[in-house]
Amino acid sequence: MIKTDTHKPAHILIEIFALLLLLQGVLALLKHIIVPFFPNTIFNEKMVTMVIMVALTLFLICYSKTKQQKLSVFPGKFGKGYVICTCIVAVLYIATPANFLEGFPAVMSLLYGCIVTPVYEELLFRGYIWEKSKRAIKNEKIIYALNIVLFAVWHIGYMIPQIAVGNWIAVSWKIIAGAGYGLVIGFVRLRTKNCYSTILLHGILNLFMV
Repeated sequence: MIKTDTHKPAHILIEIFALLLLLQGVLALLKHIIVPFFPNTIFNEKMVTMVIMVALTLFLICYSKTKQQKLSVFPGKFGKGYVICTCIVAVLYIATPANFLEGFPAVMSLLYGCIVTPVYEELLFRGYIWEKSKRAIKNEKIIYALNIVLFAVWHIGYMIPQIAVGNWIAVSWKIIAGAGYGLVIGFVRLRTKNCYSTILLHGILNLFMV
């Protein structure tokens, strides 16, 4: 049974912000510790980040269970539409030209950008945070708006190196991109009531836009 919160929205928001800070802090710290052990390449940094994200995804799933918080991953009925969309996404991933032109690094980069990252971020934002917010906020349109803001702010955590050198243009564009993703993906979450659909959409957006 899912626990019922009597907390006010402010308490829920504080817990959400604390979780986001924890996850981004752990990601940044582990990258700072592990990345120097490997040759300084973008690919190696991506692979280290991917491994850490897998670990954080597992942590999030376990954390959700301890909190008795559902994630609403799958739709109530996995109909033909979901099957067709899943097959289309799989075909697009497999048929990506870079897989054949650039080989193993391209395949692993696709795994990182289009599968691991979407699963991690969607379980967090359109899964845990969305469902957690529902305990204090009854209007899902407000939750949708809040999710957009949080997702935009979340992307600041990926820009620590750019912030360190004062590249505020890159930071600003990252925030805008995060808000745009949140707007589109959050709308799909609002309509479908699950984050399986948002994982598929997030992956496709990353495939064509990252």
